[in-house]
Amino acid sequence: MLLVIISVYLLKRIHIFSDKSYKVVQGLVFNLTLPCAIVMSFATNKHPMNLLWLVVFGLFACMIPLFIVYFGSHGDEPRYRAYQMLNASGLNIGAFCLPVVQTFMGPSAGLPVIMLDIGNAIIATAASLTITRSLLHLGSPTKNLPLSLKIKNIAHDFYSSISFDCYMLMLVFMFAGWTVPQWIVTLITPFANANAFAAMAMIGLMMEIPDNHKDRSELGKVIAWRFLFSIIIALAAWFLLPLDERVREIVVLAAFAPVTIFSTKFTDSLTGNAKLAGFSLTVTAVIGLVIMTVLHAVLPVA
Repeated sequence: MLLVIISVYLLKRIHIFSDKSYKVVQGLVFNLTLPCAIVMSFATNKHPMNLLWLVVFGLFACMIPLFIVYFGSHGDEPRYRAYQMLNASGLNIGAFCLPVVQTFMGPSAGLPVIMLDIGNAIIATAASLTITRSLLHLGSPTKNLPLSLKIKNIAHDFYSSISFDCYMLMLVFMFAGWTVPQWIVTLITPFANANAFAAMAMIGLMMEIPDNHKDRSELGKVIAWRFLFSIIIALAAWFLLPLDERVREIVVLAAFAPVTIFSTKFTDSLTGNAKLAGFSLTVTAVIGLVIMTVLHAVLPVA
């Protein structure tokens, strides 16, 4: 997986790919391979109701760090505070953790990852942008809109995400006791199997080293924040979740997932610093991949 990231980055450096090529792969991951991987995991695994604990856990694991960084970054420039808030909180579960964990532990590991990401995605896909913009009083073209239109815009951020829609649809299937037809499983299998490669390739295409000292300093702060939160989330998952050891190991691995794709998108829209946002994802992805590999090797259920 690390080799995919590096190889694709090197191909970009020799101009096989352009700086904007990541948008094509990003579109494929979020609109094709990841939704198929989500449906595949639900369709091919049992889904006990106690896994709903993971939805609640993922929600708080994404939301609480957002507010901690808001208070902890007091004194920085607003645009760098926005960068820290958006990139130090949230877990890149669907596009990164899902393929990594399934590579380590098999396809059946996908369902706990997806349940965790449902809670995480509630904040990461839209709410983090709204919260950051509101707390930092950053300009927005929608700031003078009526409350009803603001709510409509926020709702649009959620339902316009195909991956999030798939999460919600699979929850409905879970509560209703329905199963995904076998012909659909057969149809989506090649796309689901491509998710791991496509996700790693996307990270390689987004990699671009910033040349600004302040940017590198801010990246260091984000890495420190994320490492602290990852340790706390991992310990909480291992000792507090009322689930079996295998599921808890999966959550411990997910705690070290990198910056979310949505964070890079929101950072670009609020600060205009796409290069720093993309590099933050790449660096935390490489660090996360190494830590997740070590943890999987040393945890007692590995």
